[in-house]
Amino acid sequence: MDVLVFDVGNASCNYICSPNKYAMMIDCGSCSEKDNPVDVINDYISKGYINPAAYVSPEGIRYPMALLHITHPDDDHVRNADRVYKEMRPYLLKRTFTENFADADSINDDYKKRFDMAYRGQNNDVDFGFGVNTTFCIPIEVVKNDNTLKNKVRNNNSIVRFISYNGIRFLFTGDLETAGWDWLIKNDPNFVKTVKDGVDVLIAPHHGHESGFPKALFDLIGKVEVIILSKDSEASKEESDVYSNYSSYANGVVYVNRKDSEIYEAKVMTTRSNGNIHIRVDSEKSAYRIWADKASSNHAKI
Repeated sequence: MDVLVFDVGNASCNYICSPNKYAMMIDCGSCSEKDNPVDVINDYISKGYINPAAYVSPEGIRYPMALLHITHPDDDHVRNADRVYKEMRPYLLKRTFTENFADADSINDDYKKRFDMAYRGQNNDVDFGFGVNTTFCIPIEVVKNDNTLKNKVRNNNSIVRFISYNGIRFLFTGDLETAGWDWLIKNDPNFVKTVKDGVDVLIAPHHGHESGFPKALFDLIGKVEVIILSKDSEASKEESDVYSNYSSYANGVVYVNRKDSEIYEAKVMTTRSNGNIHIRVDSEKSAYRIWADKASSNHAKI
C-alpha cells in the first residue's frame, strides 16, 4: 500500500494506492505555486514508485480512481476538482451534500459541477484490500445546533477516515476542530473503539492549526509514530497559530530524502519543508518506509 501526502501549500490532497491497487484520493486541493497532484501522481507512476490499477465498474467502465473522499468542501480541499474529474475521474464520491451547508452558494463551482451535483445515489462498495477502512463524522444537524461546534460548521462536519493495513494505522482528519474531537470522543463509541489501540500516522487536523489540536484524541490513544502537517513547521514564522508542541505527541520515524538518498529522523514532518511525502506499507510484515522530496532543516541526519 502506498500513501502520498502532497505538498499543495496551505491546502490538502492525499492519494492512496491500496493493497488491491485501486486508488483513493482524500481531498483534492491544489496550489498554483506547487506541482499539481495529478502531475505528481503521473510522475510517480512513470518512475515506478506506485502502480495503481483502474477500477472496473460492474457496468464495465474503467475509472482511474475508485473513490474520491472529500472531508469537507472548503476551497483549499476541492479546488483541483476540474482537473481531477477530467484526468482521474473516480468511480465513487464520499462527501456531505453541499446543500446541507447554509453557505452552499460560496462553495467552489467546479467541485459542485463536476462532483457534488453529478454523483448522487451511488453507494456501492470497493474492495480496497485494507484490514480496516472506515469513516466517522459528526452529523451536520448536530454541528449546526451545538454551541461549541456551529461557529465552524464545515470544519466540524469533516469526514474522518481511519485505514489500517498489516497493523499500520492511518488517520486522515480533515479540518476537524478541537471542539469536534471532544464531541467525537465523548459521543461516538465506534470511533473510540476503532482508534483506542493507537494510530501510527496522523495527518494533522486543520493543517496543524492550533484550533484543530486534538488533545482528546491523544489522551485516548497516546503517542503516534509520526505527525504530518501542511504548515512550514511547528510555531512557524509564516503561520503563528500552528500548534507549537505536536512533537511531544510522536515517537518519531526515519525517512529517506530523495534528493540525497540520506536518512533523517523526525517526529513531525511537514509538506512545506519536506515536499511530497510517500509512505509505503509492506505487504509481508508490519512495517513501513517513508520518502520525502527533501529534508527539513530541523531534522537530524542519521
